[in-house]
Amino acid sequence: MIVFLPRPNQSVVRGLPVVKSFLFRYYLPIALAVCFLVIIAVLIVRAHVDWKLSVTIVGGILSSIYFVQKQRLEELRLFKELFTEFNARYDALNEKLNQIIAANQEAELTRAEINTLYNYFNLCGEEYLYYKQGYILQAAWEAWLNGMNIFYQDKRIRKLLEEELATNSYYGFKLDFLTKPEAKGS
Repeated sequence: MIVFLPRPNQSVVRGLPVVKSFLFRYYLPIALAVCFLVIIAVLIVRAHVDWKLSVTIVGGILSSIYFVQKQRLEELRLFKELFTEFNARYDALNEKLNQIIAANQEAELTRAEINTLYNYFNLCGEEYLYYKQGYILQAAWEAWLNGMNIFYQDKRIRKLLEEELATNSYYGFKLDFLTKPEAKGS
């Protein structure tokens, strides 16, 4: 399923996936820095701070480290499940999709081809939905997006996709995420 093309030259979804990725990547240094700051603060104003409060704060930070690590492992398991399912669904569609782009570009899409494309568009929309919620890693999303761009270059697929996305039926997936085809008769 994964086809590597140059990275799309548009902004991909930002927000929750980026923040979550940052926190999961740097949670330990962040937590240790906060612990260090708490210890420094206690040492500076030790006359005014109860040591029990400091121990409670450090304990809370250590509990947070455990929670983040456990959450990260759970989300990695979910990602693996989603990744495996989405790739299996794509593999079931791959041959039919390749036949569509290899076919005569002047011919109308058949009902079977349209149904295959609807299944593919639904798959893309679901991938985007889980990416937007932060359950799909950025690298996987970008690879899938590169694959979507290959099919978007086909003028028949592009026309159907543009019509479908106008209905707002694909969980917020937008044409802006895809690279416009080069003007060479597409």
